[in-house]
Amino acid sequence: MQLTCTEIRAETHDVNTYLFESDQPIEFIPGQFLPLQVEIDGQNYSRCYSLASIPGDRRYALTIKRVSGGLISNHLADNAKVGDRFRSLAAGGEFHFQHAREGKLLMLSAGCGITPVYSMLRARLLADPEADIIFVHSARTPADRIFPGQLEQLARDHSNLKLCWVVSEDAESGQHEGLLDARMLLSLATDLRERTILMCGPQGYMDAAHGWFAALGVDPARVFHEAFAPLSGDNGAVPASEGAGHTLSVGDKSVSIDGAQTVLEALEAQGLPIFAACRAGVCGSCKCKGEDDKLERTAVGPLTPQELAQGYFLACASKVTGDMQLTLP
Repeated sequence: MQLTCTEIRAETHDVNTYLFESDQPIEFIPGQFLPLQVEIDGQNYSRCYSLASIPGDRRYALTIKRVSGGLISNHLADNAKVGDRFRSLAAGGEFHFQHAREGKLLMLSAGCGITPVYSMLRARLLADPEADIIFVHSARTPADRIFPGQLEQLARDHSNLKLCWVVSEDAESGQHEGLLDARMLLSLATDLRERTILMCGPQGYMDAAHGWFAALGVDPARVFHEAFAPLSGDNGAVPASEGAGHTLSVGDKSVSIDGAQTVLEALEAQGLPIFAACRAGVCGSCKCKGEDDKLERTAVGPLTPQELAQGYFLACASKVTGDMQLTLP
């Protein structure tokens, strides 16, 4: 599908929301992402960005943070303008509204991780205006908060929505200063063990949060999350280094793979067609099927236990320990 940029909104000094019209309706569940394709110097690159929109919005919104060394985010921040056109594949992702449809919610976000959580919040309040929701967002300073006006308006419109701002520096009246931890979280959501928890943010934030939940006795089955790993460089790939070599058999082709390469790197080096959007083991777009006992996975993204047992893996986050027959998506 083709997206045309109709507006660019500055959310903070390093975060923009890009609003698009599409040449065809986009089907998505609040919380999902779009694999956006961007051409830079004649080469196409793809990255996954969460939708801030909900179905029914007139335009599709992607909220994107500039990251150090990030090719796509920096290119968009420096060069994108109204009227620019981009290609996108279908929306995807397993962190979405199905987890937020009922019951009491605790929604946690940090930085640009607010985007899918905000989309799910809007969807839940639209479906159930009386839903019991606690929304906690962490930012470095008050000026680094994303969607503050929209969220505060939702809190004014819905007395059942408890909105909490946690800022590391220069907290203003009504905000909590410091870093979110288990003690602060429990003070903000005393009944958190009874709530479904939805969260998204940088990996360090996510790792810390899982530690808080364990310490506070939260049932892991009640916790749903998505973590975004910032990418650097031109395409997220790392150079191959010396190591044991193996062969991937893909149809009638044989592909050599260095022991230090991911499957994605080996396939791309041979020009074989494989789509990889996030390149960080999050989105699942590069799912392949191989032999489970010959794989070393560093991330499994949205793959189910059944898929893993059947030999499915993410090419961007997997290496092989032997020659292997490979089936591409």
